Amino acid sequence: MDIRQIEYFMLIYETGSFSRAAEKAKIAQPALSMQIRRLEDEFGIKFFERNPKGVQPTIAGRRLYERCIPIAKHFALALQDMTEIGDGGKVTGDVRIGLPGSFNRGLLPRILTPFLESYPNVNVAISEAYTGTLVEWVKGGHVDFAIGSRPKTQRGLVQRLIYRDKVVLMSGTPLNGANFTPIDLTQSEPLKLILPSQNQSYGGVVRDWIADGTIKVERIIEINGTISSSEFALRSDWAVVAPFVSVANEVAQEEPPDNFFIYPILSPSIPFDLYVVYDERRPLSVAAKKFIERIELELRWLKTVWLKLKMHNASTTSRLL
Repeated sequence: MDIRQIEYFMLIYETGSFSRAAEKAKIAQPALSMQIRRLEDEFGIKFFERNPKGVQPTIAGRRLYERCIPIAKHFALALQDMTEIGDGGKVTGDVRIGLPGSFNRGLLPRILTPFLESYPNVNVAISEAYTGTLVEWVKGGHVDFAIGSRPKTQRGLVQRLIYRDKVVLMSGTPLNGANFTPIDLTQSEPLKLILPSQNQSYGGVVRDWIADGTIKVERIIEINGTISSSEFALRSDWAVVAPFVSVANEVAQEEPPDNFFIYPILSPSIPFDLYVVYDERRPLSVAAKKFIERIELELRWLKTVWLKLKMHNASTTSRLL
């Protein structure tokens, strides 16, 4: 058994398909099948059972996969260590990052410019999507790590909580009185609300509250895109539920734009916890770790902006969480 066979075996296990595994490994399917056949012949046991829907691992296949996870991880660590030694300790290489649009709107410029200035030998590629898609990109090896909101726990993925964000209602019209006044959505007048789809971000949670009458709405429009939903809200009497990270730059200004109204949501509680997500078999490079350090630095700034907003409301409410 060699490391190449381990890689092919794990791809088949994770995709449930020889053809998809071959596509990810960038080899012809017959060549991949031959390597697995050799592996099975070596141990004299079947690792997969074929069926019309693809392949299912046998008991032996499941046990082998569990044993292969640390092997793949330590092999990747060895490659990374040798690369870093060869670079003489310099921070170099490529880093591919998946980020949600709300995060990019609020923090990306503050992170990216100083990072590129500090590490001129690092090539950065950033892709934007909602959390579900970002997690799939991590699993597929399309990005080195992602920042996601409350991703579902999945085998083989490391998920580290880095920030608990707040959620606000944003609009271009004063839907709840003076700017920054906290709002209770369970008691508010019916809203014209912009939401992402059911399976994206907090779209499903808010829709459930609408369905059971917790939140009252006049009308709903579905927009899957942070920039497009924010811009539409700020130019209309519609409102969008948004994580605070996406609006922090405007809140931090001495004089926010005239058509910019933010209302921290008191109830119901809408969590927006941010996690770093990466594949444990593909350890983070030095460049990726440095980028995450920069993210965490700016998240500390984000916390100070929220505290400033909280103090702004101290004279009118003691309920702002």
